[in-house]
Amino acid sequence: MEAPRDSEQADVFALPAEELLPDEEEERPEPSEVEVLQGEMALLEQQLEQMRDRYIRAVADLDNARKRARQAIAEARQQAVGNVLLDLLLLLDNFERAMETVQPGSDASQETLAIYDGVALIYRQLMELLERRGVRPIEAVGATFDPARHEAVAELPADAEHKEGAVALEMQKGYMHGDRVLRPSRVGVAVKASQRET
Repeated sequence: MEAPRDSEQADVFALPAEELLPDEEEERPEPSEVEVLQGEMALLEQQLEQMRDRYIRAVADLDNARKRARQAIAEARQQAVGNVLLDLLLLLDNFERAMETVQPGSDASQETLAIYDGVALIYRQLMELLERRGVRPIEAVGATFDPARHEAVAELPADAEHKEGAVALEMQKGYMHGDRVLRPSRVGVAVKASQRET
């Protein structure tokens, strides 16, 4: 066997390295400075969009919290006003009872008439004050029974004057404050005789 010639050996060494090595991964070229900056810019834009989204959500959450706080304050204020008005209604009830009980007759003394007139004046002033604050009485007698405005405490026989389902008697006046029921009217409702027996 003949030894290979120098030119043949030289040919083996002249082959590129890729052909000699089995399927190695190709080397990736280094990214250029522009490509690096574009990648960083894309990342920064993504972070900016995330921060914008967080900011918008935080502003919306803050706005919702403010609205809830305003609503809670308004409800608390309305509840406090309602409680004071309910207390005033008790005072108003007492004035009405006193005026019904102590109505002076024709033979009453000047002093009794003066006391009665003073109590009636205070009663009217209290009614005017409540009206200015949006309190008004609920119409009851003769109206159709409404469970949202009336509290039925008795049943009365229906007749020509009071049809079935109508309020026939008011035992305690009810009042509205704006659109809300401050205190329902305590009433007797007209029903058919057959319903009363069952």
